[in-house]
Amino acid sequence: MPTLLSYFNDEDDPRAGNAPRHKFSDLMTISLLCALCGGETAVDMEEFGRMKEDFLREFLDLPHGIPCHDAYSRLFRLMKPRSLQAFFDKFQADFAAAHAEHPAIAIDGKEMRRSFDKAAGQSNLNVVTAFAHGARLSLGITQSAKGGGEILALRELIEMLDIRGITITADALHCQRETCELIAQAGGDYCLQLKGNQGGIKADIEAFVSDQGTDFRDEYVCINGDHGRIEERSYRVYDVPDYLTETHQWPHLAAFVHVVSKRMMGDTTSQSERLYLLSKCHTAKVAAGLIRGHWEIENSLHWSLDVVMNDDQHRARKDNAPANFAALRRIALSIIKANSSKGSNRVKFKRAGWSNKFLRTLIDGF
Repeated sequence: MPTLLSYFNDEDDPRAGNAPRHKFSDLMTISLLCALCGGETAVDMEEFGRMKEDFLREFLDLPHGIPCHDAYSRLFRLMKPRSLQAFFDKFQADFAAAHAEHPAIAIDGKEMRRSFDKAAGQSNLNVVTAFAHGARLSLGITQSAKGGGEILALRELIEMLDIRGITITADALHCQRETCELIAQAGGDYCLQLKGNQGGIKADIEAFVSDQGTDFRDEYVCINGDHGRIEERSYRVYDVPDYLTETHQWPHLAAFVHVVSKRMMGDTTSQSERLYLLSKCHTAKVAAGLIRGHWEIENSLHWSLDVVMNDDQHRARKDNAPANFAALRRIALSIIKANSSKGSNRVKFKRAGWSNKFLRTLIDGF
């Protein structure tokens, strides 16, 4: 357990004057352990501390007893969200070691629907998360910047993370020249969906693909059947023709992918087409994995946050509190997901609250 304390650097303590009555590392350790047991608010943290005081004193000094809820509330309002990046860095290191062949990170935003403050004229907070393909771990978060939204938030995340040799996937909002250039300069690659926000290059690639004589580099077809429907997806990877390179000068563009999806349900058949830009010329099968893998951030992270951790109902509103509580929930969920014991995420959160022994196993790696 003492190694857990090393993740909380006293230099990140934003409190001043007489406020640091309780140690910063004690407050943050209790906060994390409370989140691992399903706790959600500062009041929960105080109650958790009182109920688990004997357990906590096995590794914490707590010279002034269990902190009250105001101590947590004030700390989370003042603390910069980036202070929790040490935990995300550990997840990233584990992810890079386990997915050395084709490591990829999905980046996407999620609105916290109860974080608005009508009196202060503050709208809902949008938290942008970096999420590891395959490993299903959160690797970092930031909040949407004022006036720049998710686009600037993604660029801030790129600067925070070590993305050397890693492919970044994101939706069409982030298909921007500046973003692609930033990813390449940081040593990463990109796989970004192309839509109408880049109408010129999109129209030219669509015209190129519609030419029946156009040769593609590689093709991969997969068929899936579930919930009464059959889906067939065709992925074709194309080299970028010289005239498109000269016309659009897209940063570090090496290939693009044309995806055709056919869905059959009963007597009804529908079809859709999508385009993706690649900075590295992957095989069609690898490209398909990157494209499909991006949606893990919706299905595995955002869904779990809403259904298991009640993310949309959290009412923290002041200063940095919404972003810090959001980061804490993502760290707790990543630790739960990294645990290999049997049971759903929901059951593991409950088990951690019921069993001190299981709670210890969750944090053995820290």
